[in-house]
Amino acid sequence: MDDKEMSKEDYEKQQQEDSAKMSEALSSINVDDSDIHLEKVDKKALEDSNEIKDLYSEFNDFIEVKGEMKAEIGEKMTVSTGIDVLDAMLGGGFPVGALSIVVGNPGSGKSMLAIQTMGAAQREHKGCLTSFLDSEEATTSQRLANLGVNKPKINPYTDITVEKVFKHLEVMCLFKDKKGIVDIPSILCWDSIANTPSQREREVEDLNQVIGFKARLLSFLIPKYIAKCSKYNIAFIAVNQMREQLAMGQFAPAKELRFLSAGKSLPGGQSLKFNAFVLLEMKAKGVLDPNKYGFDGILVSVTSVKNKLMPPNMTVELIGDFVRGFNNIRTNFHFLVQNKRLKSGAWNYLETYPEKKFRTKDLETLYHDDEKFKTKYDEAVKECIQTEIIDPTLVEPIN
Repeated sequence: MDDKEMSKEDYEKQQQEDSAKMSEALSSINVDDSDIHLEKVDKKALEDSNEIKDLYSEFNDFIEVKGEMKAEIGEKMTVSTGIDVLDAMLGGGFPVGALSIVVGNPGSGKSMLAIQTMGAAQREHKGCLTSFLDSEEATTSQRLANLGVNKPKINPYTDITVEKVFKHLEVMCLFKDKKGIVDIPSILCWDSIANTPSQREREVEDLNQVIGFKARLLSFLIPKYIAKCSKYNIAFIAVNQMREQLAMGQFAPAKELRFLSAGKSLPGGQSLKFNAFVLLEMKAKGVLDPNKYGFDGILVSVTSVKNKLMPPNMTVELIGDFVRGFNNIRTNFHFLVQNKRLKSGAWNYLETYPEKKFRTKDLETLYHDDEKFKTKYDEAVKECIQTEIIDPTLVEPIN
């Protein structure tokens, strides 16, 4: 009886606390207008575009003072993947201050791409902090170094739970603040969402007790920490698996993102899809002929299922080396062949430089040793990216 009465008391206490918090939240929305002095607008003057710009400028200042909100800057900082065509499709690379999710079936190069982005960021941004959280315990420090994370080399963090991922993010923010390096972009890579349990899931014996708990936990943590990523300039890149979409009884499965492969879903709940700034799907398309390319590798397609910097549903194909990762020079070669800027066969040549012929396996040596070829090759890549990827996304402003 006492337990029931105590339970009732606890419930009433919780209700009172919730009511107080609700009142506090509602009062925080109210705006004090006692000290506001604004001149009325001359509506006829708004025919002038400069007057409209001044009105918007005054409005933004007013929001910043009274609403305690600051508008996002015009351009989003990005960290390069090190792959020209992928950077172009993404709008510069993975966004800093946001969540990016890379999904795909096993063996499609998800982890490889995330790791190479960390390496590219180390080279591009001096003082860039990078952390690799490996819940799958499948990556070594040597593998990270082979894929470019070697300035300096780092060790992966293992024994990961969902709570530890976000605690790591919290500590990274604190460290950057205390060291005065908030302005330098950093990368936190989480591999993978699907394989990382919550602490509660680790502890229970009956998994039926925690069905849905991880998704609820992520729905609370992700919005909160995306805001922190934005404040502290952290690119949060998470790798996730894909699973078959299942219908439950008479109910049809929930609809997934429009450009995600049909019949597939993502572990971790809806919050991941809603809060991702970028969501990429990777698919292995085939194994490369080592006699032609000079190495063992894979051809992979990457589709932007969701992207807030560029239009979604764009696809590029990457050439990957199983040892050294995705190869920018080789990927550009494939892109030029696809778009008829390079004639491919037993002997290859650029359409703009037909007198220089080469075998596919000799491409990288020629690129590094022949300055004229390198210049012509880079010019062809630049023109092709501009024409085939960037220009189609540009539209004339509506008057």
